[in-house]
Amino acid sequence: MGTLMTPTLIYLHGIGTDHDDAWRDVLAHALRAAGYPGLDDVDARAPKYPNTLRYPSDENHPLPPQTVRRLTTSQRDELRWRVERATAELEHELGAHSAGRLTPLAAETVPAAMRALPQARRYLENDATRANTLHRVLATLPESGPIVLVAHSLGSIVAADLLTRLPAGVTVAGMITLGSPAGHLALHRGSDRLEVLRDPPENLAWWLNVWGGADPVTGLRGISHRFPWVLDIALPAARHPMENYLGSPVVATAIGRALFGSRSREIATAQRLPEPWIDDVELHAYLLLAYGHFLAEHLPHDRRARFRAALDVTRADLTDRLDLTETGEPPDPARLRTLSKSTALMPLLAVATTNPIAPYHVDLTTAARRQALYDVAVWVGLYSGYGRSLQRALTQASMAISPTWADRAWLRPRRPRSPSQLDPVELTAIRLVAAELARQQEGLDSDPEVYLTLTRVESEVRRDHARLAPFSDPRAPALRTLNRQRLALTRAIRTLEKSGLGAAPDAEGRDED
Repeated sequence: MGTLMTPTLIYLHGIGTDHDDAWRDVLAHALRAAGYPGLDDVDARAPKYPNTLRYPSDENHPLPPQTVRRLTTSQRDELRWRVERATAELEHELGAHSAGRLTPLAAETVPAAMRALPQARRYLENDATRANTLHRVLATLPESGPIVLVAHSLGSIVAADLLTRLPAGVTVAGMITLGSPAGHLALHRGSDRLEVLRDPPENLAWWLNVWGGADPVTGLRGISHRFPWVLDIALPAARHPMENYLGSPVVATAIGRALFGSRSREIATAQRLPEPWIDDVELHAYLLLAYGHFLAEHLPHDRRARFRAALDVTRADLTDRLDLTETGEPPDPARLRTLSKSTALMPLLAVATTNPIAPYHVDLTTAARRQALYDVAVWVGLYSGYGRSLQRALTQASMAISPTWADRAWLRPRRPRSPSQLDPVELTAIRLVAAELARQQEGLDSDPEVYLTLTRVESEVRRDHARLAPFSDPRAPALRTLNRQRLALTRAIRTLEKSGLGAAPDAEGRDED
């Protein structure tokens, strides 16, 4: 039985002094400290291109062509599923996804500062410099086989450009970007980076971005708001110099995992999407029971016992009625390993807006619901950042479609309305809009049927209202219900239009009165 080939390590430097070979000693020491071999037996290559960035060149290379192939829908779905699973397993080993928050000052000043540096400006704005740099890097790569890409600072932009231009026989066992400015939209103007990397390329296993909480080049945030399938990990006190990143246990573990394999014996990444073998009713039942289990863990102690008792009754009832074969607490998540971000979206939003112990009722805190959604997303094998995206989308949709009095009284919204207080039409509209917002945040394809469905139902509600209004009291229950539904649907449609998720030719004709 042959042994697996150790990938070639490729290090792409930034514009400072880290284009010397000091990076190798820092990383080798960190790898050994993390329990991996050093770099003595690793083919480690660091292309040098400081002069290409610094000075005009006589070289006149064309921009290397894109080498990634177009995928069919089924191939793209399988690729997304594989990368999502690998990303979730990487997060399991390294720590929770942390995207950071927008810092307005950094968002404005960092792109300007990067473009003020001659080397960065030439690479970002001059096609010849970008082409010459990529040709210099490509010339140092092996002709085939696996590589591990590690890139610092501006090198991460080079790596992103390189990723879709690799030789056909080269695969990337893992890409690790450090102190990356790639989260700044202004740095991508004039390039095709955001478009070609909207989905993970076929030649890549996973992409980890590590950003420092004291590194202004990153804008004090990750890059997953630009590349939604990337795993962001924060080093709270890390500054920009290369050694602060390469010397960290998190980065060493990620690189060691890509070079030598995971140290964990619990992790085994499936290479192909398994065939579905669970119907929608079973799927919802298992998700509901799992969501209930995680809710119980986060409820205050004075409510936990009653909630768990009601959940036990619900579990027994579902098991009897649906003939469920997995009755663990929570159920075995292996039953749900076919779920991807796309296929998990509506089922997870449905359970997150459902009372899992109905017809029984125990008051659920907003914090418990939020944390339970994070937990169930990880439980089915998706990374925690996906759970956060769903929660943000759900909160945004709820606030927009069915705001509470506090949302209207305060400039800053407080919390979404409880699902038990919502009309069924309101609840459905919130789920549909939240799904579209989450798709947008996660870089998934929009579902045009959502907008069409909402506009069609709104028209039907308006017609019903027009039919009943002439012969009914103004405060008749049926009219009040129709008014509430119409208002919710109008707000839902406007939310989609404002987010660029639906055409708005007659938006001015739609009112909330």
